[in-house]
Amino acid sequence: MEGLTVADFLLKEDSLAVKLLGEVENALGEHFEIVDWMGVEIIVAVTAAHYAPGEMLWFREIGASRSGKTELLRAISRHKDTAKMEALTPAALRGGLKEAPKMLKRIDGKLVVTKDLAPLLTKSRESRNEIFGLLRPIKDGELVADYGSSEGNLSQKVKFDWIVATTPVFEQYRQLESLLGERFIDMRWKPGDRAKMALKAGMNNPDLDGKIRPELATLVCALMDEASSVVPTIEISAKEMEIISGYADKTARLRTPVARDRDRHITIYPEPEIGTDLTQGFSRIVKGLKFLEIDFEPCLNRLLWDSMPKMRAIILTCVLNGVVEAEKIADITHIATNTVRYVLEDLRLLEIVDKNKHLLIQIHPSQQ
Repeated sequence: MEGLTVADFLLKEDSLAVKLLGEVENALGEHFEIVDWMGVEIIVAVTAAHYAPGEMLWFREIGASRSGKTELLRAISRHKDTAKMEALTPAALRGGLKEAPKMLKRIDGKLVVTKDLAPLLTKSRESRNEIFGLLRPIKDGELVADYGSSEGNLSQKVKFDWIVATTPVFEQYRQLESLLGERFIDMRWKPGDRAKMALKAGMNNPDLDGKIRPELATLVCALMDEASSVVPTIEISAKEMEIISGYADKTARLRTPVARDRDRHITIYPEPEIGTDLTQGFSRIVKGLKFLEIDFEPCLNRLLWDSMPKMRAIILTCVLNGVVEAEKIADITHIATNTVRYVLEDLRLLEIVDKNKHLLIQIHPSQQ
C-alpha cells in the first residue's frame, strides 16, 4: 500500500466499515447457505453508494427464486433512509392530479428496495411496456404527465437510488427494456448448494423473523450509518476514473441490444450505447467499494459480464477460450446452433469481434 511501510500495514487496524462488513458476512454465513461473497460485497457497496453524490444509481440483482438473494435486501430495507416499493402501476408513477399522496414524492431522496420484480413482469404486455417507458424520464429526474383535459399536467421531479431483485425470467423482457433505454446495472446472484439451502431454511424457520433477520438488520443499519458520514468524503483519482470509464464503455457495448423480428431478421442496425450513465453509476459503486476497502476492478469486471444478456455472455466466454465455430460452441453450451450464429452475428455488428471471431476489445475473463 503506497505510503505505508510493512510494519505500518501490519499495525493498521481495520476500519469500522471493514469490521461491520465482516460481522454482516459472519451473520449471513452462519444462518444462510451463501457462496457468492463478491455478490454480497457488491450489494453492500451499492447500498453505501447511496451516500455518494451523483446521478441516480439503479441496480438489479438477478437470481433464482428462494436462492437467498433477498435476505440482505430485507435487512437494508429496515434503515430509515430506505423505502420499499413492491408494486408498480402506470397510475402510481404518474401520481394523478388530485391532492393525494404521490408515490414518487414518498420515495424521493431514498434508497428504494424492491425484493421482487415479478408483479411488474406478470402484468399485461401493454401495461408493462408503459411502465418501462415511464421509467426512462423518471431516471432522468422528472416525469411530466399530461392528462388530456382542461386540468392540465403534473410535473414531478424526483431522485432516488433503487435496488431491485428479480428472477432469471426477466431475460425474456430484456430486449424490450434495452431498446427503451438501459437504466439498471445488473448482477447475477450465484446460489449455493440446493440441498444445503433447503436444510438451512428448515433450521432457520423458528427464529427467522424473531431473531435472525432483526440481528442482521441491526448490523446492516450500523454499516449504513457509518457510510452516511464516510462515503461523501471519498474521492476518486483521475487514474481510477479512467479505469472506471473503460469498464463502463465496454459494458455499454456488450449489453447493447440488437433488434430482430420473429424471423430473426435485424430490424434496426445497432448503435452501441455510450457509457456515460454507466460511468456515473460505476463511479458511485466504486466509492462504496473503497469505503469497504475492496479492490474495485474485479467487481467492475463482474458487473461487465453480468450486465450483458446471459446467452451472449456464455457464447462470448467460448470465444475468449478460443472456440469460435458455431457448431463447437453449440456442443459445449447446449445452445441451438442457429442461436449461436445469431449471437455471433450480434457480436460482429457491435464490433466486439471481427468476421473471423477475433476480439476487437480487451475483455478480462469472467471469474464465475
